[in-house]
Amino acid sequence: MWKRWIVSSGAWIALTAPGLPQDDTRGVQGLDAIAARQASLDMSSITFRSMSDAMKAGRDAKSQGYPAAALAKWAKALPRMFPSGTARGETPAFSQALPSIWRDRAGFDQAAANYSLATSRLAALAAANDTAEFTKQLDEVNQACSSCHARYKEGDQSAPKK
Repeated sequence: MWKRWIVSSGAWIALTAPGLPQDDTRGVQGLDAIAARQASLDMSSITFRSMSDAMKAGRDAKSQGYPAAALAKWAKALPRMFPSGTARGETPAFSQALPSIWRDRAGFDQAAANYSLATSRLAALAAANDTAEFTKQLDEVNQACSSCHARYKEGDQSAPKK
């Protein structure tokens, strides 16, 4: 019985798979990449400020588990949101991304990895409900942001002016 079901299932998959939509592995490019990273960076800024405000208001770290985990997810995706050809002046879109991101890609990737590590630790501290260390780690996350922005972002460190 099971053997017949497995063979039938395999045959069905083999016959129908060519007609199924295939994953598009190109990723986000050009103007879409700029729009996506700007929106995501704005949302990460809001998320970070919200967590900081929650800690100042005396909330427990565990109450910030979801936003901390979301920030950590974004940190892992961030480097791929800077494909070639999306620096300031390379497209008609407004961008504060300096060409140094692409001239010093190894440095940028390391700065992004530092941010990812800082946000992953933040999420772990929230999950552990370690409020004191979570609050300290917010400073580490902020430092990781500031360090990268100082080298790879044009203008001040506030939200982009559009």
